[in-house]
Amino acid sequence: MGTGQQFLMPKNSSNIDLKLSIHIFNDGFYFSSNSEKNYFLYEDINIFEEKEFTKFLDLNEIDDQNQVKLIFFDNPSMFTPSELHAQENSKQLLSNYTELKKNHKVVSDITEDNKVCIIYQISKKMEKTLNKCFNQIHYYHYSKILYDDLQEFIKPYSDRKLRLFINLQKNIFDLFLMESNNLLVYNSFPHSNSDDFMYYLFALIEEYKLSSDSLDILFLEKFDNYNNYYLGVNNFHDNIKFIENDTQQNIHSNHPAPYFMNIL
Repeated sequence: MGTGQQFLMPKNSSNIDLKLSIHIFNDGFYFSSNSEKNYFLYEDINIFEEKEFTKFLDLNEIDDQNQVKLIFFDNPSMFTPSELHAQENSKQLLSNYTELKKNHKVVSDITEDNKVCIIYQISKKMEKTLNKCFNQIHYYHYSKILYDDLQEFIKPYSDRKLRLFINLQKNIFDLFLMESNNLLVYNSFPHSNSDDFMYYLFALIEEYKLSSDSLDILFLEKFDNYNNYYLGVNNFHDNIKFIENDTQQNIHSNHPAPYFMNIL
């Protein structure tokens, strides 16, 4: 066990009916509560080991009565129309899209509008640990939350204009191409700088023959560390927009996917 920060919130705080959100990444997890938010590396707190994670929860006076939303960012997801999807085919479908990991199981979410089944994989060991620590856990892939948020955003619009929604996060970004409330394309791409981002963005625009006149480009929130990305898009598209997240309160630079930093 590492010697990094162990406390999430002041000791002796009242955590009755506390809602928690745990965001799972490849190198650590983001712990978000009503009181405090922080990112912890696995080398400091190993969420895969029950004894170690239980000690962390005890230090922060968090018990098994807390309601937990577990959001996965550590593996990609695959979208498939829910009306065409058979649950028994999930593993085979996902294996055609990404490598299946050892000691993981394939799970799925259904979007709020029941149109899309989202298939992904989670660690069996992590699931076992968390199920022993909490009585009530809700599992989600982050792409489901994005899709549901976008459906809420476009409800007031009756036009059939094409909208390209962009979610920027550390190392990857997500693209949702929508016409009205219909999802045409979802994909995620790697990036390490704005040049990578522009390459994949232009590739999608060219593939679907999108013109600036017929397309709105909307970023999910605006963050200073991505200013070069916004400027790059502005060079070929005059009017980019930013969607504000109602839960947004302040910037925590240590969250790899900042749009989610205050989601409970």
